[in-house]
Amino acid sequence: MQADQLQQLRETGQISLSLLATDDMGEILGHIAITDAQTANNTQEITLWHSPDADLVMPLLDEAESTLFELGYSLLKIAPSDVAEKAEFAPLDPDDTWWYKQLAAATST
Repeated sequence: MQADQLQQLRETGQISLSLLATDDMGEILGHIAITDAQTANNTQEITLWHSPDADLVMPLLDEAESTLFELGYSLLKIAPSDVAEKAEFAPLDPDDTWWYKQLAAATST
C-alpha cells in the first residue's frame, strides 16, 4: 500500500521532500515522504514513512528536520505515535489530532 501511495504523491507533485535510507548494495531500508500540509503557516507533513529497522527512524527524522529547516520551513506535523513522541512532537492544543514540532537549526553535541 505505501508504495502505491508514494507513487501517487510523486506523480501528482505533492512531495516536498523524500528521503531514503539504503544499504551498500542500494537496497531500500527505510523512507520518509513529506508533503505540504496546505496550511496558512506552510507546515510540512510527514505523510508516509516506513522503516522495518527501528534504529533508522530517528536518523531519517533528524535528516528530514534539518533539510526542511535549511529550505526555510519552520513547522512539521505528524500523526501521533510512540515514535513521534520520542522525536519530540507534541500537540499544540489538547484537542489537536496532529502533533507538531517547531524546526530549529541542528546543533552538535
